[in-house]
Amino acid sequence: MKSARLQNVSLIGIEVDDADLTRARIENATFAEATLDDCTFERARLADVSFADARLDDVSFARARLHDVSFVGATLDDSDLSGAHLHNVSFSQATLDDASLAGARLVNVDLAGSRWSDVDLRGARIEGADLRGLAIVGCRLDGLTIDGVRVDELVAAHKLAQTPPK
Repeated sequence: MKSARLQNVSLIGIEVDDADLTRARIENATFAEATLDDCTFERARLADVSFADARLDDVSFARARLHDVSFVGATLDDSDLSGAHLHNVSFSQATLDDASLAGARLVNVDLAGSRWSDVDLRGARIEGADLRGLAIVGCRLDGLTIDGVRVDELVAAHKLAQTPPK
């Protein structure tokens, strides 16, 4: 299904294994409550797509462009969004484990109430995000910027400030 074009489709609750949607164009679609395993959306373009309450295991969106996409309540395990461009994307109440957003650009994203564990955020840029209640555990933050501020430098300064004087 490389370079496929999907428009106006409802795939609620679908179970998909090993699908290759590299360079696909997906518009106005829902994968809500779906289970996707070992699928690739690399370099795909997604607009007005919902993965609400879906389970995505080993799914790649590397270097993809996502606009107005919802991952609300979704679970993403071992998934790759490295180098992706995400605009108006919601991860509200989502769980990301062992995922990569290295080098990704996230603009106007909703991360409220989501839980990120062991996520690679090296070199990612986040601009205009709702971070309320975001839990980040064991993530790689080297070079991560939020609204132009280097997070790794803030963490290092905080640790230094917490160190008791000798």
